[in-house]
Amino acid sequence: MTEEKRTLHIRGIGHATQIPDQVVLSLTLTAQNKEYSAAMTIGSQQVEMLREAIVEAGFKADDLKTINFDVRAIYENEESREGNSKRYRQIFVGFECRHDLKLTFDFNKEKLNTAVDTIAASLAQPKISITFTIKDVDAFADKILKSAAKDAKRKARILCTAAGVTLGKLLKINYSWDELTIRRENVVCDALMAPEEKSTFDFQPEEIKSSDTVDFLWEIE
Repeated sequence: MTEEKRTLHIRGIGHATQIPDQVVLSLTLTAQNKEYSAAMTIGSQQVEMLREAIVEAGFKADDLKTINFDVRAIYENEESREGNSKRYRQIFVGFECRHDLKLTFDFNKEKLNTAVDTIAASLAQPKISITFTIKDVDAFADKILKSAAKDAKRKARILCTAAGVTLGKLLKINYSWDELTIRRENVVCDALMAPEEKSTFDFQPEEIKSSDTVDFLWEIE
């Protein structure tokens, strides 16, 4: 009968930290009108005004990317009374055209301030949120995996020494390829009004920290 191999299962935990080097401006435009065609026309005009604003800020018009577009009917509840009871009915208000767009660029404080100021001054008046992220996601993920492997091997050696056994060959690696969360977001405000003076926001994005786990199986002798 073949003797069953003795094994050691270790879960390595990897960590990585990096200062964000990329900015994503998420821009939401909404237009409402009782007429469908009018809501669509206003929405189209808002996008054009927004494109003009980013060109003025030093970007290319096609740097502005659409991530979602939606047109829906809007209703409000109207209250009425019948004796002592209340009744509600839906009243058609109009159509809402919503356009979600994004502008992505390398992080630079001056460039970010210029973009926010120029977009704020635009008559399109979008809702703006700023997301700080990492440009090379693969390289960041590699750091985490290398850290996890190093952590697992360190733990395995410590345990083998303490138990008086020898760490043998690596038999198996299990890893779940889930997407890493590597962003920091700040919502600036809704419908920014044109500023009287240029902004001097001193953006200091927090370091992005992420971790992941990898399972290792070693033979022990």
